[in-house]
Amino acid sequence: MSKLNKIAKKSTWVDMTAFVDVSFLILTFFMLATKFKPPEVVKIENPKSVSSDKVADKDVFKVTFDNEGRVFISFSADKEGRENAQLTAEVLGRQKGLNLSPAEISTFIKFSAGGIGVPVGQLKSFLALSDEDYKKFKQPGIPVADTLNNQLNDYLNALITGKGGKKPANIMLNGDNATKYPYFKNVLTAFKKNGIFSFKLITAMEGVPVGTPLYQKHNAEAK
Repeated sequence: MSKLNKIAKKSTWVDMTAFVDVSFLILTFFMLATKFKPPEVVKIENPKSVSSDKVADKDVFKVTFDNEGRVFISFSADKEGRENAQLTAEVLGRQKGLNLSPAEISTFIKFSAGGIGVPVGQLKSFLALSDEDYKKFKQPGIPVADTLNNQLNDYLNALITGKGGKKPANIMLNGDNATKYPYFKNVLTAFKKNGIFSFKLITAMEGVPVGTPLYQKHNAEAK
């Protein structure tokens, strides 16, 4: 009678340490590489248009005004946007004697992604807000109603001076459809005073009327 050979039992334990380490490295990479859209400090009801141009997200300087006439500035969260925000804070601080500390300039850069809308004289106290207080605080807006005290001009001048006369690649105007014309006019006055004659107007997309040349163009591009 033949004897059956017994198969030795082997351990099924697998060391997962290396796998877990790699997983955390991949997760960390995506967390650092992903761009999160900063919360908007004001809700805007844009005018409608049939334009289909994609809104740029790099090297953006945006001026926003709501239906109350409050004006805000913001910068894109990319490298160029952060650099522009830093230059604006540094130059504005020197020009207006604000004595902004490095920590306050850093806060300006952080807040500028969501929007800054305070008079120059209130900027230093505004930069003392915590992140939570920033979200709750109703900013009064950058004064533009008085043509003799159009402080948007101060912010623009600081930005362009800091960049040596060069303007951001993408200057945008983000206005509410219900904004009264004088506010819009004074924003444009500040643009003109600082040599800004070209900008993009942000609008809400609506359907292209059937049969129009633009409708036919879109249909041709879709084929």
